[in-house]
Amino acid sequence: MTRLTRLLMAAALFAAAGCAGGRKSSLNPAYETEVVEAEGMAPVVAGDAEGAKKTALHDSMRNALGLVVGVYVSQDAQVSKSILIDENITSQTEGYIEKYETLKEWRDGDFYKVRIRAHVRKEDLAAKLRTLETEPQKLGNPVIGFDIKEASDSKPQQTAYAELELKTRFADAGFITGEKDKADIVIQGEAQTALNTREGLGGFVSYRAGISVSAVKQGSRETLASIQESAGGIDLNDTAAARASIINAAKKAAEPLKERVLKSLREKSIVRLNLANVKTMNDLSEFTKILRNIPMVRSSWVRGYSASVAVIDVAMHKGGAADLSQLLIKNGKRPVKINRTSSYDLDAELQ
Repeated sequence: MTRLTRLLMAAALFAAAGCAGGRKSSLNPAYETEVVEAEGMAPVVAGDAEGAKKTALHDSMRNALGLVVGVYVSQDAQVSKSILIDENITSQTEGYIEKYETLKEWRDGDFYKVRIRAHVRKEDLAAKLRTLETEPQKLGNPVIGFDIKEASDSKPQQTAYAELELKTRFADAGFITGEKDKADIVIQGEAQTALNTREGLGGFVSYRAGISVSAVKQGSRETLASIQESAGGIDLNDTAAARASIINAAKKAAEPLKERVLKSLREKSIVRLNLANVKTMNDLSEFTKILRNIPMVRSSWVRGYSASVAVIDVAMHKGGAADLSQLLIKNGKRPVKINRTSSYDLDAELQ
């Protein structure tokens, strides 16, 4: 049985059985540990039961980490990154298991088995998992939606050739794509094509298309990137040539647009924080000081304040709303309740 198979089986068993839940770290109360039970085994070679016991104990620790990884990482990610996860995480138990206790140890035929209860540091594990993520995941894992109108020979079309091409390219780069109404960022604009010529093409038809799109954040309506491109398409009839020209223009625009979106997210990752229960301006002033003292926060500014609700833009050095929400929960100066989180929007309230 391969290491990956064992990890996946362990994760499935863990999901079915549940876990003891998060607890405060005994070494640093600001962090939490996940308490899990796991079993390891090793063959007894040449009668060396003591050596088999040590190997089984190490195996149980690796499986304990595998259980937690199985909760925080999708099965697809485990399969695609199994070697990285095995080499960089589950093989380095000392860095992630804060403490453990042996629940049971016994010999079963030619094998020695050990069962432990382990306290796994979630923050350290999550931080390491992030280093294995794609760049879009590191930048908040935004959902990308598309809203591109198409026209051919000045007539609106119900086609979505440009949209499908761009969606494929963004998905290949690691972005999550979804419905435009539920997306964090919408690629919007238009693609138009028109007859170029029928002459001298041996019966083929040539069309020329232009595409103009922008990547816009939902909520704040901030434009992250824009691009305009054009390209031709040749085929046996007007419909096919028009389609080819739009696809070629979208294909030409996709790579630079994707890079500009990533560059913009890296440079100005801004979270829109909607903060309720802000009773006075003094409360708001106190909270903004707390925000600006968080190392991951580059800057913040109030967009509006009315009826005890403040709208605050928070510029992050890295990460998105999920990262900010965890930092706000852990701040020791003013309790904050998190009500809703998306990639770049956060609803919270002062306690």
